[in-house]
Amino acid sequence: MKLRPENSDILQYDWRLDGEPARFSVDLSLYDGAPDAKYPILAYVGCSSKKEGAQPGFLEKRRMDAFAAKCRKKLDLVPVGAIETGTIRQYYFYLPSKPEYDALKQLCEAEKGFVCRAGGKKEEDWGTYFRILYPDAAKYQTVRNEEILAQHYDLGDSDAPRRLNLHIAFKSDPARNAFIEAARQKGFAVGEFEEFDDTDLSAGVVLHRICALKKYDIDALTVQVIRIADEHEGRLLFWDCPIVPGR
Repeated sequence: MKLRPENSDILQYDWRLDGEPARFSVDLSLYDGAPDAKYPILAYVGCSSKKEGAQPGFLEKRRMDAFAAKCRKKLDLVPVGAIETGTIRQYYFYLPSKPEYDALKQLCEAEKGFVCRAGGKKEEDWGTYFRILYPDAAKYQTVRNEEILAQHYDLGDSDAPRRLNLHIAFKSDPARNAFIEAARQKGFAVGEFEEFDDTDLSAGVVLHRICALKKYDIDALTVQVIRIADEHEGRLLFWDCPIVPGR
């Protein structure tokens, strides 16, 4: 998915949308300057195949990218991200005014190469950018997971189940202890305590869980741990595991 070729920092990551696997793209370079008061209107453009319910083909996807580029060229807008599921590719823009939004809708209605529908609303706080597209710690971890898995596979590792070690840190012993109780209730085994100097997260602990070395399984596990840790002001530092050759 192409958003903006110049002056952008595009991050892509796997997540779920309404329970369905999806690929998210977001322009990280906009974060420091957002929200931009000059662009208070959110527009979302959903693109899908002309064959109802079908996954867009290569040519249709090329046309969708070309359409997004045409919008950037013809209109005053800020492309902030996109979400792609199996059947729909949806682009997100912020616009300055209703006339510009109406012009975007006209471009959508004129498109013949695929189904193209636009919607929008006033969104001065850029909530969609911050809360849906921009990655939180759990989403960022899925990107890191992909990198770690690639390193393991390059070393000849397999995707066989094995014990994962998840290293989590907290501001205090009481916070760590409360987390441990919550983690045990979720089926995690508790390992050794870790102490870290020169950091505000000094109280660490290692959790263990048997897990296959597959992207979906690892993502689900790290998201669960991060969500539990968030409740106790903790942070997942990293995870590691033994290599099980087989690839």
